[in-house]
Amino acid sequence: MRLIDKANEDGRGVICMVPEISLTPQLLSKFSARYGNRVAVFHSGLSLSKRLEQWKRVKNGEANIAVGTRSAIFAPVQRLGLIVMDEEQEYSYKSGANPRFHARELAKLRAVYNNCLLLLSSATPSLESYYNASRGRYSLYSLTKRYGSARLPHVVTVDMNLDRSQGNTSDYSSVLLDAVDDNLRHGQQAIILLNRRGHNTFVACRVCGDVISCPNCSISLTYHSANNRLMCHYCGYSIPAPRECPSCHSDRLRYSGAGTQKAEQELYEIFPSARILRLDTDSTMRRYSYERKLKAFRDGEYDIMLGTQMVAKGLDFENVTLVGVLSADAMLHGNDFRSYERTFSLLTQVVGRSGRGGLEGRAIIQTYEPENPIIDLAARQDYGEFYDSEIVIRRSMLYPPFSDVCVVVFTSQNRTAAYNASVYFSSQLTATASRDYPGIPMRVLGPSPAAIARVSGKYRYRLIIKFKNGKGFRELMSRLLTDIGKNRAYSDVNVYADIDPDTIP
Repeated sequence: MRLIDKANEDGRGVICMVPEISLTPQLLSKFSARYGNRVAVFHSGLSLSKRLEQWKRVKNGEANIAVGTRSAIFAPVQRLGLIVMDEEQEYSYKSGANPRFHARELAKLRAVYNNCLLLLSSATPSLESYYNASRGRYSLYSLTKRYGSARLPHVVTVDMNLDRSQGNTSDYSSVLLDAVDDNLRHGQQAIILLNRRGHNTFVACRVCGDVISCPNCSISLTYHSANNRLMCHYCGYSIPAPRECPSCHSDRLRYSGAGTQKAEQELYEIFPSARILRLDTDSTMRRYSYERKLKAFRDGEYDIMLGTQMVAKGLDFENVTLVGVLSADAMLHGNDFRSYERTFSLLTQVVGRSGRGGLEGRAIIQTYEPENPIIDLAARQDYGEFYDSEIVIRRSMLYPPFSDVCVVVFTSQNRTAAYNASVYFSSQLTATASRDYPGIPMRVLGPSPAAIARVSGKYRYRLIIKFKNGKGFRELMSRLLTDIGKNRAYSDVNVYADIDPDTIP
């Protein structure tokens, strides 16, 4: 805010971005209290008319501070002097649909164009940003202490294997339940993270073993108890919860895997008098529901806030003295090279929600892999050691920041057509690069089916290219995409390229 004051004193405007809509109201209230009508807000939760109104206010110079999510980077701020990206490592800054862009890269571009300062802030910076800082490309400023009298919480890692062996079948460990009970008796609040929505993550038949899956996507259906339906989180397909297996018609169905709805139900059964707020995309679909729910929690109307990753970042509640993490190890085993980085960041962020006021905080991380070094490092809040170990893996595997990654995706309702297009593109890439662009270092993996091979009825294949980004490579990709777009043999195949995607499909 002092940097913003300085920019304003110099007659220059400011863009301040946060990764989640849920963080915008909290930040906006602080900014409005300090800067009044000079603040405009940008995020996807606004109606079109409200967005246009905010855009005009900035364009006309009525507001010179733009606050919002990634779309705020396009705000037409006059005489831009400062750009701030809070939680700069968050993947929500990357747009996965057209136009595909990363707000951080656009922020760099605008900073150079306007000759202004770009401030990237995070307790767990992206490896790319920290690497740039360690190499002297960015200036690095480390905050080694919490604000005021607040101290880092005491963190306990619970081995759920021991709890299970002692007969506890709940999704909550005895240690966490005791801590929640203690919190309730002292009138203090708790945040519990479970990064899976729904009630059960899959339904399987005990007789034939089949898992009930989406007919349009290569993914199991998730059970939602609120409407008693099985739903696909990719295409939206849903059916009433069945009483028998669609394959063998047995009635021996097994509902497995816990989501936030099941975790909420268990909490109500164990603590019937507790006031519980569930915060996930299912419970916040209505406009302004984020703001209302967070305000109610801040005002003490709830004792426990349970939710997905939206409860882990940036929230600042003085009365929260306990954080619990369920199924911490489930996040470790993604199919992406950033899985460890994401897990470390999320655990570190959510642990940091505890003890932000004058009261001492504590955090309890539940896991079936207590020996995993990533969980241990997150419990110790040791970003430096995490970076030192992870950067070695990135270097040996030639992943960012030591290369750029381009994923070319081929989608079609015809599996053979999608595969043939990927093979054709791969052969053209090899031939054209060796003939016309021999100086571009490149490694090509694939073609291969995407991690989720079918989404919304369309089959997906991919090429993964490790390269050094520059004008030559972009020109090469432009030529190849234009060529395959004009080729009638692949007219029913959609092809797109995504440079440095946050997740590899």
